[in-house]
Amino acid sequence: MLNAGRITPFKYDMNTILSSTNLDDSFSSSFLATVIAKGTRVSSKDAKDFVREHKEQLSKDEIDRICKLIDRYSKYR
Repeated sequence: MLNAGRITPFKYDMNTILSSTNLDDSFSSSFLATVIAKGTRVSSKDAKDFVREHKEQLSKDEIDRICKLIDRYSKYR
């Protein structure tokens, strides 16, 4: 699961990745909120699966960068 104590740095790093994409601003903010919600409430795997579902809007490199970021900010119980 995403570490709830490190959400602010996670948001900053995600916004850095999303700003380099060609996503619409309204879509990227809801995309980020959904990734955070799935990552903190359900699991990191579900958050990564959600990111992978959007392969039409994101390139493979961007998906890989986001998934690595989710892994970096995850905690394991």
